[in-house]
Order: sequence, then C-alpha cells, then structure tokens
Amino acid sequence: MKKKTMTNLLHAILVVAVLLGAVFFFGVVPLAGREIRQANPEYAWAYRPCLIWAWAFAAPIFAAVIPCWRIFSGIAAPQGAFTRQNARSLRLIAWLAFADAVIFPAGMFTVAFMGAGQPGLTVIVTPLVIFCCIAVGIVALVLGHLVSDAVALREENDLTI
Repeated sequence: MKKKTMTNLLHAILVVAVLLGAVFFFGVVPLAGREIRQANPEYAWAYRPCLIWAWAFAAPIFAAVIPCWRIFSGIAAPQGAFTRQNARSLRLIAWLAFADAVIFPAGMFTVAFMGAGQPGLTVIVTPLVIFCCIAVGIVALVLGHLVSDAVALREENDLTI
C-alpha cells in the first residue's frame, strides 16, 4: 500500500471516528439523559451534571484528533513518520488519555456522592474505562519513545558518510 493511500485511509477513519463520537456525545448522551429524566423524575436534577461530565470526558478525546491527524499526515510527508513532531504528538495523546483516566472516575464518584450513582457503572464500567484510558496512554508513550529513538538513529545515520 502506498504511503499516500495509507494516509488518506487513516484520515478517513479519523473523520468517521470524530463524526461517530460527535453523534454519541452530543446526540445520544443528551437524548438518553432526557429519557432517563422523564422516566425517573427523581433524577432530573442529575441531567446537567452528568452531561457536563460526559462532555468533560469527551474533550480530551476530541483534542487528540489534532495530534492524530498530524501523525497520519506525517506518513506521506517527505521526512516520513519518524519525526520529533510525531513523538511529541504521541506524548500529547498519552497525556490526554491519562487525563480521561482521571476525568471519568472523578465524574462517576461525584455523581455517585450526589446520589445518582449506579452500581453497575461504578463497579464494572469505571474500572474498564480507567483501564482502557491507561492502556492507550501507555501504548502512546511507548510508541512516542520508539519514534524518538528512530529519529535519533536516523539523525545519527544521516551524519555517517
């Protein structure tokens, strides 16, 4: 597969992921919240705090789109994928994932302490989300380190005659 084709394919996947994420966080989540509010009026007060929590969780995800786009664009660039910029972008993605590993449980426990927690979400979903965020963060950090090593090797190799 050609580098330009790979870049275009990765950009297309990223655009679809952003669109699906936008539909989920700005369409499905508010709609589900309104339905829960109507079905359980005693939890109507929790609609806005939960919506803010969901959007706070979504912010790092959407923020990661920019460095992902840069990394994908770098594949077809003349300097290639192994650049210091891509290593920095991977580290940024890692820290955004780690931020979500904090935002999700903070929101979950805040909502639970306010009296609207659900045991299934607290006990099952929260550890799963934390694990996924930490796993993505570690993978991005490791890849960033590998890209940095590759850049250093390339620069050293460029100096060799």
